[in-house]
Amino acid sequence: MKGKGVRACGALLAVGLLLAGCSFGRINSRDFAQPGAVLPAGSTVAVLPFENLTNHPNAGQIAADIVSTELYGVEGIRSMDASRVRSRLSAAKSAADATATETPADAAPPDAQAAGRTLGVDAVLSGSVSEYGYQHGLREEPVVGLNARLVRSSDGAVLWTSSQSEAGRGYFSRDSVNNVAQRVVTRMIDSLRPVVAAPAVPTSADAPAQARRASDTDFPNDLHRE
Repeated sequence: MKGKGVRACGALLAVGLLLAGCSFGRINSRDFAQPGAVLPAGSTVAVLPFENLTNHPNAGQIAADIVSTELYGVEGIRSMDASRVRSRLSAAKSAADATATETPADAAPPDAQAAGRTLGVDAVLSGSVSEYGYQHGLREEPVVGLNARLVRSSDGAVLWTSSQSEAGRGYFSRDSVNNVAQRVVTRMIDSLRPVVAAPAVPTSADAPAQARRASDTDFPNDLHRE
């Protein structure tokens, strides 16, 4: 009887370890940065609407909004407000449609470099959503997959790319798709930070000049300075 009790405890322990392993979720992460391609401190960046490759109707907008919010925490860049990005791109598209004699139904949207020049920013962050929802197995698990790249507006160079995905945690904690998306975006933006040059520490002599530059910015209401 004692031996059976030990075996039973061992089996329960094995099951517990298996379930504990499931509770940490599954993460895939790949990042790449162009060697020496550092975005200067003070650069302006706009997050473009993400392409939605999923069945969720709003996955692209949700992902872009989370990325925009997380980007405000990156020191050294100024980020254009997401709603202003959408309105300016929409206005530019309407103007282009009005002047075009004939627009093919399957015409491709403007590329990232063209969008950056339209918005007047130094770089744009564009991407796609490959997974956003729940997958079915022993139980429903939230899963999110995002791909993103940072493109310099002046020459179209890709300075950084990232591909992140995660399946939600399992039995001991219940995850939502939004929670998983937030963690995915946090890892993604963390990998972007080394691409942005750290801002110089201002001295007392530099303060008046910096104040003048801040007041002369072309985007006083659109951009957030760290």
